[in-house]
Amino acid sequence: MLDILREERDKHNMQRILRMRVVNGALSGAVSDALAFGWECMTQEGDLKGVELVIVDAPLMVNCGGCGKPFTPEDKHYMPCPECGEILGHDIVSGKELYIDEIEADIPDEAPSEANDDTNASNPVDSGAPSKGE
Repeated sequence: MLDILREERDKHNMQRILRMRVVNGALSGAVSDALAFGWECMTQEGDLKGVELVIVDAPLMVNCGGCGKPFTPEDKHYMPCPECGEILGHDIVSGKELYIDEIEADIPDEAPSEANDDTNASNPVDSGAPSKGE
């Protein structure tokens, strides 16, 4: 994640990264507390010092393998459908994801574009469209 954050910082000319939001699904294999601890350890110094990590836990959502109804199981290992009682064959709709959802940063103001430059005001661009007199 740190490498991705640095790549995005450089690609978008970010001055300083303030916060990163990560979505962590219930079945992603990553433990939110462990992510937070690792982040704290890795960002105590260096170019990412002080960047806040916000972790959004995404719940497990499945479609029942029997009746097709969507539901949120109470347990990740035993998932009886509340509608029909089916235990097996469910399709996972969400909960396996782990991704960077948002990066909040300071971005420098861009230089004024040439279109707003007064030196180009007397130099109109030909659009290729016929003028009214033609």
